[in-house]
Amino acid sequence: MKKFQTPDLVAEETGKLLEQEVYLNLVRTAEEVRMPLVELMASHGLSGKQYNALRAIRRGGPEGETPSGIGAQMAEPRADVTRLLDRLERDELIVRRADPDDRRVVRVLLSKRGKALLAGIDKPLVQLHRSQFAHMSPKDLQELSRLLVLARAPSP
Repeated sequence: MKKFQTPDLVAEETGKLLEQEVYLNLVRTAEEVRMPLVELMASHGLSGKQYNALRAIRRGGPEGETPSGIGAQMAEPRADVTRLLDRLERDELIVRRADPDDRRVVRVLLSKRGKALLAGIDKPLVQLHRSQFAHMSPKDLQELSRLLVLARAPSP
């Protein structure tokens, strides 16, 4: 029995315009690789934005990070950092402290609970990403990464 083949819906939808085909493939791929991450974060009681903020704070080391520094590192540039930090503080994942050198500056640090939460996510996240891209060679992954960076930064 002949297996039914679905038409190339992307090509059909775009009229085979290459730029549209690339865009639609990028959007569909992004959504497909994003959903397992959303599920992993939800299983730990976090949104993607909350997780990204916690990672930015962890990168700040023992001194923590400023709210503006957190915002600059967010994967989603328009994140409402103040509201995000309010929620993380309410959930006892972070603490805010005045900078000892400049009391006008607020430093955000991970609480013990926040550190433990991130530590519990680290290994499953690595496993998730490895499984998502296990079918691709390291060379393919490097090329894909290079092309994605290139797509985000077109020449002026």
